[in-house]
Amino acid sequence: MEKPLVSIIVPTYNVERYIEECIDALLAQTYPNTEIIVLDDASTDATVYLLKQYTEEIILIENEKNEGQGARRNQGLQIAKGKYIYFMDADDWLEKEALEELVSQAEDTHAELVRFNGTAFYQGDQALIRENNYDFSGMLENNMLYKGEEALLKNRKAFNPSPCLYLVNKAVIDLNDLSFIEGVLHEDEYFTTVLFANTQSMTYLNKNYYHRRYRTASTMTEQTKQHKLRSFNSYIKVFQALEAEYKLSDYSKLQKQFIKRQLLSIYNALVVSDVHPEMKRQLKQFKTVTFKDKLFVLGARLKQHLER
Repeated sequence: MEKPLVSIIVPTYNVERYIEECIDALLAQTYPNTEIIVLDDASTDATVYLLKQYTEEIILIENEKNEGQGARRNQGLQIAKGKYIYFMDADDWLEKEALEELVSQAEDTHAELVRFNGTAFYQGDQALIRENNYDFSGMLENNMLYKGEEALLKNRKAFNPSPCLYLVNKAVIDLNDLSFIEGVLHEDEYFTTVLFANTQSMTYLNKNYYHRRYRTASTMTEQTKQHKLRSFNSYIKVFQALEAEYKLSDYSKLQKQFIKRQLLSIYNALVVSDVHPEMKRQLKQFKTVTFKDKLFVLGARLKQHLER
């Protein structure tokens, strides 16, 4: 019996230094049935040239217009034929047994979502970044299947927006018509929040499958004024999209609480953003955030400061 197909979606943009390591790690997977969909976002370096070495082993889509990671992930979802979806960042790499063990866990438990751990390291230095490791073992139990409200509560407690840290059944994405916000940073904050809110079963493997590279001028590390402004404006759009989701009537009380928690997390990020104070006047438009919520966010921030 043929094993279910896994669609691996890999957006690329100017990653000539890392893309071969990423693709080689995906081709080295012990799981036998995958399609690797690589969607280049109009790279201006040698990324596409290097990817063309793999044309017999991957599906390569070249785009003439740079539209961002969200647009490319959505493009990948439109192409994907797999039962399961896995999103990969092009400057990172995956342990070779990852997909085999993740699919086995998904098939054995019939879980819609399989979560796992990752580690982070600086470019050119394999030493781990301890404070940024993606280890959920303190909140989730290895091999445990969580269903219904328990799945939501556990995903809330161990929330991380990166779609690189879970394998998901595509049926959940299709059923809920999920997609990434396009043309912004932090698009995974919206996608993962709505996905988790609509997931009815989740399981967890306490293994460090994913290796995330921290590098200069990446989305996670860039600190220029231009980047900070773009980050702020992106969070505004993500908040607006989640706020619209929050107002939908077909969510349960618990689902709304989960979405509200993420709204407040993003609101806090906007409040502390290093942008001109005039920009923050936009926050007054968010009627979902009550005076009580603002006090809660302030209290949480003060507590965090005192604990440092």
